[in-house]
Amino acid sequence: MRTKKMWVATVDENGKDLGDGHWVDIPKPKRFSANGFAHIESYVSRLLQSSASYTSLIITAPDQSIGGILWRRGGVPGFTLWVQGRSEAERERVVRQFFGERKLSTAHDYLAGDGATRCLGYVLPPDVQFISRLTKDVLQQVYQVHEQDALDFTYQENDRAS
Repeated sequence: MRTKKMWVATVDENGKDLGDGHWVDIPKPKRFSANGFAHIESYVSRLLQSSASYTSLIITAPDQSIGGILWRRGGVPGFTLWVQGRSEAERERVVRQFFGERKLSTAHDYLAGDGATRCLGYVLPPDVQFISRLTKDVLQQVYQVHEQDALDFTYQENDRAS
C-alpha cells in the first residue's frame, strides 16, 4: 500500500497561501468499527498534551463522506470543517449557526482551491472535556452521526508546520 501524502500550507485570513507549504505523510487512520464516540476524549487529550508545533486529529466516517479536523498550532486549539459550498449551503448555515451560538471565534473562513469548498475554522479553549463534547455535538448535529457509529481517527504531530 502506498503512503498517502498531504500538502500542508499556512494561509492568511483571506485564504491566500503564505508560501510555507510542504508535503507530509498521512498516517493510516485508526478505525473503530463501532462506538466511535468512546474514543474522542482520549484523542483530544493526546492532541492538547502534544509538544509538537502543529498537531492534528482528523475524524471521519469510514467512507470519508463526513468529517473535520481538530488541530493545535502554537498551543492554540481549533476545529476546521469543509463544506462544499454549491451543494451544501444548508450545512454551511448549520455550521456557522452551531459555532456562533457557542460564541467561538473564527480562525479562518475562506474558499479553497477551485472556489467550491468553504473552509470554516474556529478557535477553541484548551479544555479536553469542552472540545470532546463539542466534537460529539458537531458529529451528531451537523452530520447526524450516532454514538455507536464507526469512526476513523488520523492523528499526526508535525514540528515543521508553523
